[in-house]
Amino acid sequence: MNESEFDQIVNALLGGDTPRVWSLLVTMFGDLALSPDARLSGACVNALTAAIGIKPEATRVALHRLRKEGWIESHRTGRQSRYGLTPQGRHETERAWPRVYGPEPAEAKVCLVLEGPAGVAGQEQPQDGSDRVQLAPRTWLSSHATETLGLWSAPLSASAEVPHWVSSKLCPPDVQTASQVFHARLTTVEAHDDLATLTVLQRTALRVVIVHEWRRLVLRVPRFPERLFSAGWKGQACRAAVHRMLETLAAPDLDVLEAHIEST
Repeated sequence: MNESEFDQIVNALLGGDTPRVWSLLVTMFGDLALSPDARLSGACVNALTAAIGIKPEATRVALHRLRKEGWIESHRTGRQSRYGLTPQGRHETERAWPRVYGPEPAEAKVCLVLEGPAGVAGQEQPQDGSDRVQLAPRTWLSSHATETLGLWSAPLSASAEVPHWVSSKLCPPDVQTASQVFHARLTTVEAHDDLATLTVLQRTALRVVIVHEWRRLVLRVPRFPERLFSAGWKGQACRAAVHRMLETLAAPDLDVLEAHIEST
């Protein structure tokens, strides 16, 4: 596929927006180089980001940031730098892996938790919002029952219907809209009948963009059964399309990818 046609596909998926480079690199290393001995050369990273429309200067700044934050580390091989995830980066990636690559969260206990008037010392909201969502003052939904003094919790039954305002708290309107937009973009890309003509570099770059956009979306909602979300949430359809695309755009052998980049 020529570069102009490929650029059109990437733009259709991104809606003309350029992703945050450091966040894209987190996705790239997590998707392509998760194993402890996996490395991406600087040339490979630059080739992939350039294919997505990112300038080398921006890539260099993002790599520096991720090294400084302890997410990736560099290794010298002759005159070339190669990059891999640190144990911290690998741990954080593996934590998110089931959300990004796995199926819809299984039906699990969700509890309504009420806090007494006096409050409970040490009860802080999780920073990522992944297993507890505050509904109102002293009231939240949690994926875990709690026996802490001063808290009362009761599980929701699997057949329980939650009020619309609760569904909107779990999956706000802007997230619902983002899921609808992403699904429409995936449908457009999936409809291309010439994806088989992608080079290994293009195929890998497109795969990284798809995983990145899906990761950004799915991590915006809590790890609750999606039946609790509003009908506007199109996560199930997005997940199915992403999984189909990842089968089509299989992760490359890194040696093959590096050899392709060196030869072009």
